[in-house]
Amino acid sequence: MHQPRPSTILSIAVLAVGVALAPANGQGSAVVEFPDPAMFYQNTTFVIDGDVGYVPSFDNDTLWSFSVVDGVLLDADGLALPSPGTASDAFIFADGRLAIPGWFPSQAIYVADISDPTDLSEMGIIPFSAATNIQGQNVEIDDDGVVGFVASFPNDTLYSFNVVTMSLEDPDGLTLPGNPDRIARAGDRVAMVDTTNGRIMVADVTNPADLLLAGVIELPGSNSFGSNDNIVFADDGRTGFVSSNERVLYSFDVLTLELLHSGGLVFGAGSFGDHVAIHDDTVACISSSGLSFIDVSDPTAMSLIANADFGGTIAPQGSATVAFTADGTMAAIPVVFPGLLVYTFEVATGVQVADPFLVDAQPNQLTIFGPSDRVGVICSTEATIWLIDGLFPVPLPGDIDQDGDVDLDDFSLLAGCVNGPDVPAPPSSCDQSNFDRADLDHDDDVDFIDFGLFQVVFTGL
Repeated sequence: MHQPRPSTILSIAVLAVGVALAPANGQGSAVVEFPDPAMFYQNTTFVIDGDVGYVPSFDNDTLWSFSVVDGVLLDADGLALPSPGTASDAFIFADGRLAIPGWFPSQAIYVADISDPTDLSEMGIIPFSAATNIQGQNVEIDDDGVVGFVASFPNDTLYSFNVVTMSLEDPDGLTLPGNPDRIARAGDRVAMVDTTNGRIMVADVTNPADLLLAGVIELPGSNSFGSNDNIVFADDGRTGFVSSNERVLYSFDVLTLELLHSGGLVFGAGSFGDHVAIHDDTVACISSSGLSFIDVSDPTAMSLIANADFGGTIAPQGSATVAFTADGTMAAIPVVFPGLLVYTFEVATGVQVADPFLVDAQPNQLTIFGPSDRVGVICSTEATIWLIDGLFPVPLPGDIDQDGDVDLDDFSLLAGCVNGPDVPAPPSSCDQSNFDRADLDHDDDVDFIDFGLFQVVFTGL
């Protein structure tokens, strides 16, 4: 049997009965400021590797590295990109390599050496043909972190490239039967939204030197996609989800090329659907008027969990993204109208878990990272990145029913969740979320040790 960690016992012992831990709502936040004339596009994203973040800016065309702990620029001068350097996204490969699609000075993949974040350097450029436009497109990376995939328009082609050999794997690429935008990889398949025909195109990338078209997944009715309509995959590596501009969430199998939920699931309100995110069996869907949480545990019968309650009319703009906390119980989203705010919600109910947090400019890409669920949000019009702590409530150990105190109701739930070290699952009378909260020493069972820890909280010792 596992023994409780001393830190766990100590953290529980100092809590008094009936005292809930409130969110700090931004306490300890840091703001990364970039020197003039650095600017970000609305669709600029930053990427995190450990305690270091990377982001490209335009006007001064520079790749920057910064600490996601204290917001300090690590390479104070950044790495100058070849002019015009029009780039909005960075992608981390293996062995300290980072790739950026953009103009360098023509269409190309720029590869940087980030092995020393305080001294960024250029590794080289992988040129593309004059018919391509890959600026602003996302890159998917193979399991070895060596080969990348990127879609191009207006020649409607999927390309593969190698950041070690610094060359295209399939120089001619795969000509596609529609206009590709956001792409997503699942094993040996790459799925792409078709913005021309409102469907999903799937490529077989088993051999990056010979890309093949696996097929097309047709969607029922009239569908269209925008530049922020992305595809996400479940943990099984084959079930995909995408929302259309018509606010319909579709599920599909990338191997059989079958649509799983007949007709899809209509969500939200307003004129269009947008970015989606996934955590375990929950998909968050942005629409022009809000945010919806969808249960996708059965992709053939998806259902609404909750619509987020913003408390008024809001408008997440086209490059807004939503992200989940590590445990998937809460989520955050940036909103530009009204008020340049970051909102946080409980997934199960859709209610706000804290007051909206005000940033200094238009908030776009948002991510949640680290064990403390720190929120990172990029603000395009002021060229800043906010790193925000304390936006989510800290759970009170022992508060199994999550009503803000520890009382006899929680004791009853604890008693109903008792199993033992040889029992692989919670009792039938105890659901998984209650079991996780009753397992106070985090050793995957609920036993006398958890009762002892609960007593410490309940009695206020």
